[in-house]
Formats: sequence, C-alpha cells, structure tokens
Amino acid sequence: MVQASDFIGLITSEHQNSPKFIQTVSVSVQAFIDQINLATTAYEFYDLDNAVGAQLDAVGLWVGISRYVALSVEQFFSWDTIGLGWDQGIWFQVGDAESQVTTLEDSDYRQVIRAKILCNRWDGSLPMAIEIIQTAVGSTTAPIKAYEQDMAVQFTVTATVSRVLQDVLEGGYLPIKPVGIDIGFYFIPQFVNDNDFGGDVI
Repeated sequence: MVQASDFIGLITSEHQNSPKFIQTVSVSVQAFIDQINLATTAYEFYDLDNAVGAQLDAVGLWVGISRYVALSVEQFFSWDTIGLGWDQGIWFQVGDAESQVTTLEDSDYRQVIRAKILCNRWDGSLPMAIEIIQTAVGSTTAPIKAYEQDMAVQFTVTATVSRVLQDVLEGGYLPIKPVGIDIGFYFIPQFVNDNDFGGDVI
C-alpha cells in the first residue's frame, strides 16, 4: 500500500524542516495515493469468491449470464396438479402473465456463474454436463442420473433445489443442450423444503 510518507521522503533536505510545506505535500498527494491503492486492489473486488452486487454483475456480464431469471407462474388452475385444483388454483384469464422476472441473490448468482464458466469450456460430454448441473445446484456430490433416449436426455437430480435454480436449468440459461437434442430435468428433493410462504399450509 502506498502511503504519504513515500512521497514525503522524497522532499529535499532544504524543506524537510518546514512543517507547513510537508503538510501541503501530504494533502496534495493524498488523492493520488487513494487512486493508486484502489487501482492495485481493484481486482480483488471482481474475484468471483469476493464479488458482491454490482461487481458480481460485472463478472456475470463478462462470463455471459445475467442475474435476471424468468420464473414460470405455477398458480393457475390445473386438473391433475396437487395444490392447484378446485378452490386452490387461480383461473387463467387473457392477459395474465405466464412468467415473472426475478433477481438472483448473490449466493445463487455465484453458483450460476460458476456453472456458466464450465459451460463456456464444455466439451460436449455427458460427465461434464453432470458436473455443470451439480455446480449449478450447489452440490458437487448431488446424485444426478442421465437417461438417454432417442434424440433426448432426461436428467434426474436428487437434491433439494430452489425453484429459482430449477428455472435456471429448465429455462436454458446454462447451454448444455447439443444441437437437435431435447433436454429435460426431473427434480427429486432430498427433504421437504418448507421455507416457501404458504397462507394456509401447516
């Protein structure tokens, strides 16, 4: 770190005994000292492990993925979906949005960025695709099975994955889809995630 003493030490002996001169030099160079120190440490703010907020946004922009994710709206009435039947689901009307945009929290966004970095160097293999999915869900040990079908692959993820991260995978934000191949995901929670708000859920 650069300090004012680094500049004051360059003052010639003729002015070293002049307190006001030394103070003037100290005040004059302080702005440059601050800029030098910021420039030499700025990279730390953009380290993926340390970046937050706008700095993390910049990292995501560089990698190629935004923190804004479109979530599917799942509260509309449905015959065969538990919790969306009579007196539960909302009737869909013309003009109702079928998706909503949400902002990823820094912790989730950091996981997604790590997964996108792997996507950027993906070799097209199935093992690396599984590694990318594990990184996205935040568990390098999450059991993931791939069922290869005719021009399609179904990934079964056995882990408790938030709805947001599920939509990241299902929405194609992480490009692990070879040309002409359909990709699907099925999530099996390891335990019930009861953190979501429910007005009349016990």
